[in-house]
Amino acid sequence: MTVRSGRRRGQLATDAQSAPKAASTPRAAPDPTPAPSPVWSALTLLPNPLPEIALANVDTSVRFLGREISLPVLLLAPQSSEELGKLAALAQSRRLPLSIGDVSALATDPALPASLQGLRLRAPDAILLGEIPATALVPQPNQAAHDLDRLAEAPHQAGLSGLIVRLDFDQAVLAGNSTPDATGALDAIAALIRRLRLPVLVRCASGLARHTARGLVERGVAGLLVAGTGPIPTAAGTGTRSPEQPRPRSLATVFAGWGIPTVAAIRMLRSVGAPVISDGAVETGLDAAKAIALGADLIALTPPADSSLSGEDALAAWLDTFTAEIRAAMFLAGALRIGGLRQIPFVATGETREWLEAAESLWRTDVGD
Repeated sequence: MTVRSGRRRGQLATDAQSAPKAASTPRAAPDPTPAPSPVWSALTLLPNPLPEIALANVDTSVRFLGREISLPVLLLAPQSSEELGKLAALAQSRRLPLSIGDVSALATDPALPASLQGLRLRAPDAILLGEIPATALVPQPNQAAHDLDRLAEAPHQAGLSGLIVRLDFDQAVLAGNSTPDATGALDAIAALIRRLRLPVLVRCASGLARHTARGLVERGVAGLLVAGTGPIPTAAGTGTRSPEQPRPRSLATVFAGWGIPTVAAIRMLRSVGAPVISDGAVETGLDAAKAIALGADLIALTPPADSSLSGEDALAAWLDTFTAEIRAAMFLAGALRIGGLRQIPFVATGETREWLEAAESLWRTDVGD
């Protein structure tokens, strides 16, 4: 609940004028509660007021890449994180996996593996993943493909537990880059998996068709990070040109809503043969519970871009809050374990419901039901 300070509407303005000006009233601290997410607010889990379980016994642990982790969470380092070491320490203390961000320079910078070993010292037992763009795996008009042998060797030297391949071909074309070329990308990912001998996951920011996901899983991909278009696109923010300031139309404007909404992307990929990780707009433990109810196995979670979370204690408190939220959601829905959330009925409204119905139809077509 947002706390608002100030006088009642009915008080006279003269009261304010006669009040002592030297003693200003301190502002109330900002409410840390996130605003309801437009991605998840149209989805409601069916409550169970008689859950027949104890909150103390709610178990949030799951298995991921052959190990038990304490929460269904993959921590994501912010893009320009100066707190990576502290986040690695958090991953170690809480038994959570961590993606440290882009490590594509492993193929070209001989010094990078040694510099990353410091993170492994902070998190000797944690799953540490690095990310590389798919455009680096196949030749592009303006650059050669990275050497797969070097790319397969460097993660071992750096102490990484695996790699995440980011499917960035769509981002490249919408950013106006020179014509991206995805020819042979699927075979290149398969070749990397064979040579790396470590888990390889794939990340996609616009949703992933189930047949494409199956092709990746069949070639050995160990997990799928799936985001989508977020809230259902509306007419607002389409960038209508002013007659006084005509501007050429950009690809990014035309394709602003390109992709599958996050909720539908998750629903369509459930039981595809590899862990599905919800990679979009999850801020609270309740959001996470809804994503898991739709079919996600894990949640990709990035610390808020807030200077108040710069210390290890603050990061730990942030994760404690998230943990309490998902435990409460499980208890209130009657789920003793994470897997139980997938059995909880839910209600969707508006366009979210339409997208989920379409995703369900595509899922049934693919599995032959």
